[in-house]
Amino acid sequence: MNCWCGTIRAVLMLTGNAIKTRGSAALQLLVFFGGLALLWFGGSRAASSSPRLASQTAENVPVASLPFEYFRKHIFVTVQINDSGPHACMVDNGSNAVVIADRVARDMGIKTYPNGGKRPNMKGLGEGSGPKIFIAENGIVFRVQGAPILTGTVLVLDMSALEKELGRSLDCIIGSRLFLNFVVEVDFAKRQLMLYDPGSFVYSGQGRTVPLKIGAPATVQAEVLTPDGRTVKATVGLDLGSGSIIDFQPSFQLKHHVLQAQQPEVLDGAIGFAGEYHERTVRLPSVGFAGFKIEKPLAEFVDTPPDPGLASRKDDGFVGNALMERFTVIFDYSHHRLILEPNDSFGNPFTANMTGIGVDAASDPAHGFDVMHVSDGSVAATAGVRPGDRIVGINGVLCSTLTFESFHQMLTAEGTAFTLKVERGEQKIDISFQTPRLP
Repeated sequence: MNCWCGTIRAVLMLTGNAIKTRGSAALQLLVFFGGLALLWFGGSRAASSSPRLASQTAENVPVASLPFEYFRKHIFVTVQINDSGPHACMVDNGSNAVVIADRVARDMGIKTYPNGGKRPNMKGLGEGSGPKIFIAENGIVFRVQGAPILTGTVLVLDMSALEKELGRSLDCIIGSRLFLNFVVEVDFAKRQLMLYDPGSFVYSGQGRTVPLKIGAPATVQAEVLTPDGRTVKATVGLDLGSGSIIDFQPSFQLKHHVLQAQQPEVLDGAIGFAGEYHERTVRLPSVGFAGFKIEKPLAEFVDTPPDPGLASRKDDGFVGNALMERFTVIFDYSHHRLILEPNDSFGNPFTANMTGIGVDAASDPAHGFDVMHVSDGSVAATAGVRPGDRIVGINGVLCSTLTFESFHQMLTAEGTAFTLKVERGEQKIDISFQTPRLP
């Protein structure tokens, strides 16, 4: 997770994962830069606002203050690239690379060469059977409010599939380089990202400070209270590129046996680089995170690694935006510390898609929501929902009256009876099932 070594492996994983995708059509793009940058898709209820606790001393005049869009559990800021813009950039400290979409590079006339060779290549960028990964060196400057924040080499990728599944345009991805250059404060409640000079930043607020091990993503220590009453330690990454709550690697379960026999769970499945793998969603009693006790979080346990690269990871799991959104988060890489200030959403219950249905984020609600994936073993799969179905009604509510977000919110109801009105070709079908409850 610490460096990209000139090679990228992209793995497309179709999943209806309830935690990571948060109601997206559920294409997960895993990009490896010698390590792993996780880009999950999701969206649900936004965090509410609260008074700021951090001090704004004279020393803490921000270099830049960026309002951000919080779209389906991902952070988007507006930047300029050289003299071009505005461009929508996803912030992902779990990636060691800065990435520009190939269509943006093409429009800007940026000179690129294929990964592994310096032969210039602009024609057919990202198309056909040639290399899909390109590198642009020198002269690339990212600016916010006129001030440069990043310069240097960038990667150029075709991100059209990522855009389709996310349901919005994506011009670029800003990786951990931003966090190495600045102290980065992410105020989820106010939708504000602040950049400070590490040399002059002073914190005297009321938040809690914990040691931070620098990486992509950076990690902290956590304590997991297991269903049988044990407390086990875990090293977890803080990944702004993930929309999950908290996920654990297979090695963590093998070592600590957190999941118990007969424990209520939601089964899920996906297809990755190494083939099919399975995941289980459970509700844990609590997780101790940076000095805070997180009550009854939903956690995802991967049964088998979706790619061999995951097996070599040294951390036990990672925390995504669905948990971090309950705080103002200050990443101070220069002092190897993380600062957390809880906001008004801190005590809200955790929810997730309980049905196993993943729909196309680009669906037009006027015509219904198109099912792209149904997780094996889910209640929806057992009841007969299939990929390719179109859901036009849910529990008596016409989908034409819903948004993507409100439709997904309905799918998070636990222990609830559902009746879906489905169009399957020329057929019109009613499908009924009941979602599980995770105590």
